[in-house]
Amino acid sequence: MVAVEGKAGGYLIARLREAGIPPPRMGVVLGSGLGEAAPGLDDALEIDCRDVPGWPPCGVPGHAGVLRFGRRSDTGLLVQSGRVHYYEGYDMEAVTFPVRVMASLGVEKTFMANAAGALNPVYERGCMMLVRDHINLMGVNPLRGVSDGEGNPAFLDVSNLYDERTGDELLERSKASGWPMEGGTLVAVSGPTFETGAELRYMRLVGGDAVSMSLVPEALMAHHMGMSITAVSLITNVWDLRKPHSISHRDVLKTAVEAAPMLRGIIASWIELQGLAG
Repeated sequence: MVAVEGKAGGYLIARLREAGIPPPRMGVVLGSGLGEAAPGLDDALEIDCRDVPGWPPCGVPGHAGVLRFGRRSDTGLLVQSGRVHYYEGYDMEAVTFPVRVMASLGVEKTFMANAAGALNPVYERGCMMLVRDHINLMGVNPLRGVSDGEGNPAFLDVSNLYDERTGDELLERSKASGWPMEGGTLVAVSGPTFETGAELRYMRLVGGDAVSMSLVPEALMAHHMGMSITAVSLITNVWDLRKPHSISHRDVLKTAVEAAPMLRGIIASWIELQGLAG
């Protein structure tokens, strides 16, 4: 896959040079219906993911499959609108391909956003959960078969996977701005079915605050590749753990569109914090 990633990176670097845009040092990944939360960019260049060699096509509604490059405060920024998922039939190499391409371009700091259902009854529909930690129940790890520089298995320390300092500062800014956001633990499942009542009660029992079908594999790979990661889940529904209500992907997208302006403000604050951190 390294050759394919290199080909994709080479294609994107050539396009950036033609447009006079610096390589990105920060990356933003937006999931289900969250494309409207994309930050504004100076000298923006938009590229269809289908034009990038080896990039897996996005096949789920609400995932545009578009890359936008540009400047933000004189720093190169990449915005990925739409992702691919394990439940679509892709393997973990494909799911994490965009993250590996980001690394090849020189991205050092990432902001990842997705949609999730709340397990914690304190959360309300439309609020944000800052991902402080995760529980991987997908039954697969994207680092399976990956080796370190010495050929050993990637025994990665994930005790500090999500950037604690940036998370603390983002929570403070959210509080000051009136954005409803709490820190919590994200449970990752493979999907594509939504969860049964028994599964929901189990995930809450073991410490989960919200559940989703994405983000965790990308975060693991990004951490392995040395990136700083901040992740936020939009709560699109709050599960009743006694008797789950019906939910559809259409409901998820509706909430995502409604929450986009707030998430855009959160992302702008994250970008500013990265500049302050130097």
